[in-house]
Amino acid sequence: MNIIKTISIAAFLLFTPLPGLSHHSTNANFTQEIISVEGVIERVRFVNPHASVLIKHTDAEGKETYWLIESGARTTLERQGVTLEHLEIGSKITATGRKGRRENTMYLQKIIYEDGTEFIPQPELN
Repeated sequence: MNIIKTISIAAFLLFTPLPGLSHHSTNANFTQEIISVEGVIERVRFVNPHASVLIKHTDAEGKETYWLIESGARTTLERQGVTLEHLEIGSKITATGRKGRRENTMYLQKIIYEDGTEFIPQPELN
């Protein structure tokens, strides 16, 4: 009887999904609509599982809006030669990417700097 109970418990634990190990697709949080937002880089999180940039957009009337822009994992970006120098705080940029399902969010496809240079963090995804 004990062996059946032990096997049942082991099977339950083996096949029960663990929420901490799950990961979401970008399709769950972002639409296919491509948008662009101009702003100034306020904060950078160069971490796993997603790096992100917070930019401050100021509209024609002077109203400020903050946009959270997600990108790939830090390790993925580093393998492609991306460093924090590409995302300098205070830089004026235009970010283009997939519009988020939540307000003021996007998944980054490229950044165009004030001088016209472009930064594409994951070219194989564009």
